[in-house]
Amino acid sequence: MPINEVKIVRSCGTCGTEIETVTVKKDNMMLSTKETVWCPECQADRPEVRDVAGRLDSIEKEQQSYPKAVPAVPFSDRSSGSSRG
Repeated sequence: MPINEVKIVRSCGTCGTEIETVTVKKDNMMLSTKETVWCPECQADRPEVRDVAGRLDSIEKEQQSYPKAVPAVPFSDRSSGSSRG
């Protein structure tokens, strides 16, 4: 069964405070906006940021599944065994 609805998180573009979570149909989903929203933390109208709920957690989980970086081992003395000059 296809997923027809998506949860959208509305938050303050200045401080990042989550204002509201709404569910919308995929067809009506619009993440980009120039609207402002009242932020209770800033006590002012601030630019609104919309994002799909759970997206940042999903990215974090995926990044933690990446192989860990291993520090590079420095080359040994280049003068021995090297034919380049």
